[in-house]
Amino acid sequence: MPENRLIKINENISYLPSSRNPISCEVIFIKTSDCTWIFDTGLTKEAAELINQVEGTKKVVISHWHPDHTLNLAKINYDELYVSRNTKKYTWRGTVIENDTDFGEVKIILLPSSHAKGCLCLLYGDYAFMGDGTYSKERKGNHPYNVQLLQAEIEVLEKIPCRFVCLDHDPVFVQERTDLIALHKEIYARKQEGNP
Repeated sequence: MPENRLIKINENISYLPSSRNPISCEVIFIKTSDCTWIFDTGLTKEAAELINQVEGTKKVVISHWHPDHTLNLAKINYDELYVSRNTKKYTWRGTVIENDTDFGEVKIILLPSSHAKGCLCLLYGDYAFMGDGTYSKERKGNHPYNVQLLQAEIEVLEKIPCRFVCLDHDPVFVQERTDLIALHKEIYARKQEGNP
C-alpha cells in the first residue's frame, strides 16, 4: 500500500487523517491474514485513490451514512461492503449488519449514537474504530445527547474488549477507551429531569 499521508498505528493498521476542506473522515486500513478491511471511505480523491491501490481482497465497513464517510463508495473497488440498515437507505448497497458480528480477526459492533442513527464500530485487536458515532448532534450551537442513547452507548463502550478507541475528526485520533467512558459518564450526569 502506498504511504502518501498514511499514519501507521501499528504493523497492521494505518489511516488517512481527516480533512476540513472538504470535510472528510479518517479512512482506516487494517491488514488481516486474508484481506484488507477498510473502515469508512471518505470523500476525497486521495482517499479513493488509496483504497483503489490496495491489492487483494478488500472488505469495507461504513460507520454511518453521513457523506464524509460514504461518498467515495461510487469511486472505489471492493469485494464486500457492510453497512447498518439505516446507512443502506442512503448507499443502496451493502450487506446489512443487524447484530454484533464476529468475522474472526475483526468484529463489527452496533453502536447506539446521538450523532446518527445506525452507527457501526469496527473492533480489531486492541482498537475500536468508532467513526464519529460517539459525538452528539449539533442544534443551534448546542450539542445535545439523547439520554437513553447515551446510556446505551456507555454500556456498549464498557463491554468492548479493547484498550483504545479511535475517534474521527478529533485532534487526538487514538484515545484510551476508559477516558471516553469517563467523559460520557460526566455528560450523562448532566441530564435534566423530564428532558430526554
